[in-house]
Amino acid sequence: MVTLADDRTTPSAPTLWRTPGLAVLFTASTTARLANETARLAVVFLVLHRTGSPALSGALVAALSFPQLVTGPVLGAWLDRTRHRRTAFVANQLVLPMVLLGLLALIGHAPAWVVVGLASVAGVTAPVLTGGFTGLIGPLVPVGLLRRAYGAESTSYNVAGVGGPALAGAVSGWVSPDAAMVVAVVMSGVALLAVLRVPMPPPDAPPDQHLLRAVGAGLRHLATNPTLRSATIATTLSYAGMGALPVVLPALAQQLGAGAATGGALFSTFAVGALLSSLVLAARAPQTDALLLTFLGVAGVGVVATGLALSPSLALAFVAVALVGAAESPVVASTLTVRDRTSPAEMRTQVVTTAASLKIGTYAIGSAVTGHLVAGHGARAGAWLLVGLQAAGVVLGLAGLGRLSLGRLSRLGRLGRLGRLGPRHRTPAPPG
Repeated sequence: MVTLADDRTTPSAPTLWRTPGLAVLFTASTTARLANETARLAVVFLVLHRTGSPALSGALVAALSFPQLVTGPVLGAWLDRTRHRRTAFVANQLVLPMVLLGLLALIGHAPAWVVVGLASVAGVTAPVLTGGFTGLIGPLVPVGLLRRAYGAESTSYNVAGVGGPALAGAVSGWVSPDAAMVVAVVMSGVALLAVLRVPMPPPDAPPDQHLLRAVGAGLRHLATNPTLRSATIATTLSYAGMGALPVVLPALAQQLGAGAATGGALFSTFAVGALLSSLVLAARAPQTDALLLTFLGVAGVGVVATGLALSPSLALAFVAVALVGAAESPVVASTLTVRDRTSPAEMRTQVVTTAASLKIGTYAIGSAVTGHLVAGHGARAGAWLLVGLQAAGVVLGLAGLGRLSLGRLSRLGRLGRLGRLGPRHRTPAPPG
């Protein structure tokens, strides 16, 4: 059996970017995610500019995200079964600009419930941006290049995370929030052109399987496969802690004697740290076992976030938040690898979209809880919540392994494998 130790490029292997269709796939996914991240912040600026209501801006951000908790598993299962995958990708790139143009016309002129309801429409197809694109990597990329490909996928998320807010902020400041919304619309159109050229491999799942039965099978697989369950628990709790950062960083900047706007610079520093780390992963795949690397990353975030909570100066806070980003990036890439290796081909996309939807939901919850905590106890209390959730992710994630002990996980990490976790291993789908 081939193991993760063999997951490396050999002299005869093709280079990653010569893989047919991969360059256009990453062009489409990165541009689409960049448009989405730009839109998310542009909406906030537009609401604040026209209404001055932080509550409405927060409600709109939530509306763009929360529908994914419901549509993620269903859309993922459908993408694993349909021969019309491109329809969902095209629909997402059409829905987002139409919603943004609607918001551009309605914000400040229509009742809040109308605006929030319209924003939620964009969240329905948003799982395409996570599991949809990620689910295409496995069928396109040779086995020996998969870990580098998932490192590149992590880079795609980080480029969008850095570039989107920066672009929205720059255009809103130099021109207007209305112009930032238009930029997001144009970028979504550019992504659509790339989507039309992305290869769409045929599904591995039988198209005649009932969709709801497939959704149930995928959820059972996520809950019962020890490796996948462990990684999902650890990263979901870790991401809930990451939800603290947008609240903590502006408050911490003020507490350290700077303006709240410096919190934006701190957040950009976090994103840059994550981006640089993901570039390293994309250039050279680590030989450490993927699940072990996930736990090391979550633990690393907790350790360096302790430095953020204790930072006595703004300069040290910048260093600490950059290290948080650098530690978090391997978690993304290694988790994608774990999902690919432990999921049957017929539910690959569904597993990614479901797990990503859980993370997005807990991120929003983490932000909400942190808001109340910071309001009552200060920025450092929110930073300690970030630390605590990383610790909880490690402890409960290891508990999710069941009989596989930490000692055995460490031994398997040295061997470069994890039980049945082999490069194209697909555990059978649960019955039903």
